[in-house]
Amino acid sequence: MQVFEKIEIPQGSIHFHNVEDFVDIINVEIHENFRHQGFGTKLMELFLKQMNKRGNRVITLEVSVNNVAAIALYKKFGFQAVHLRKKYYDDGSDGYLMRLDDERVTEIFE
Repeated sequence: MQVFEKIEIPQGSIHFHNVEDFVDIINVEIHENFRHQGFGTKLMELFLKQMNKRGNRVITLEVSVNNVAAIALYKKFGFQAVHLRKKYYDDGSDGYLMRLDDERVTEIFE
């Protein structure tokens, strides 16, 4: 059985799975009325601070190649696309596996 955790602010949330020092982000959601106002950045900062405190060193996520805003947000925090997953989503679109690891997680907050 997988146990998912959530970090949230009133404008959105991040759902993730945490095993030892590895985190897989399942979903990042900013409520529609609050998009493009900086809340994604605020939420990701909060999330990464919490993961740093826990000692997590590897964070991964999948994102549609068509989600330009999300990709820009993740790259802003140092995530890198490490693999292209062909036809990953139900609509047939491709997805990137993105990863942030080791020293980069800690470096953000030093």
